Amino acid sequence: MTHYVRNITFMNNSDHIRAVIFDLDGTMFDTLPSLSTAANVVLVYAGWQEVPMSLLQSALNEGLRPLFHKAIALQSTAVDAQTATRLEYEYMAQYLRHGLLTATLFAGVADALMACKSRGLKLGVCTNRDRASTEALLASAAIVDSFDAIVSLGDAPLPKPAPDPLLLLMERLDVSPEETLFVGDSAMDARCAQLSKVRFAAHLGGYAGHAGDLLPNVLSFGSYEQLTSWLLDHCSALFPPASFTSPRPINLCH
Repeated sequence: MTHYVRNITFMNNSDHIRAVIFDLDGTMFDTLPSLSTAANVVLVYAGWQEVPMSLLQSALNEGLRPLFHKAIALQSTAVDAQTATRLEYEYMAQYLRHGLLTATLFAGVADALMACKSRGLKLGVCTNRDRASTEALLASAAIVDSFDAIVSLGDAPLPKPAPDPLLLLMERLDVSPEETLFVGDSAMDARCAQLSKVRFAAHLGGYAGHAGDLLPNVLSFGSYEQLTSWLLDHCSALFPPASFTSPRPINLCH
């Protein structure tokens, strides 16, 4: 009787990542310049003070409108509610017309996405942005089709840092927390990952105030090449579940 055996390569279950989920602002895209410009164009035109971009950075993690709320709150003279509402509308219009598509991808993002997809990983986006601007931004960089699912503001009962958005996204991707890596750039992202029991990779080139805000994490990286390299070492989905060599006969009859 002759049987055939094949060489099979398995990855440790503790490293069995099947999905990578990305935050948007400060993680994949450098959006702060375009957003702060839109806010200041509207404020200055209406006779209010320009706000330094650095003072708006922390608010961006909460979404587009909270960033403008921060700009309003930093005015030396109180802005009445009716005026603030009108200015917010003008800010969103200004941003969507002139600023949305000017944001750039951080270096290496597109290559990292291609590497993940080519090896069978599921990809998702988890953001506190509204869906329309999220999809428009992804489309502008020609990467929207890379993602299997997107969860944006309003899709889950609560936004980040609550675990709701990540849990919903994992449900849509049909993966468990143990099989997921979340890539983000803020304390809000780190907390969302922790509450969701998901491993977190911290992008150091984003908008966090301090590196300590990005704990706990399994990786902190300054370039996307570092993230891709880490995945090569830690993600079983980067290899076929079974790696075959040519069958070799073993004669069991002696």
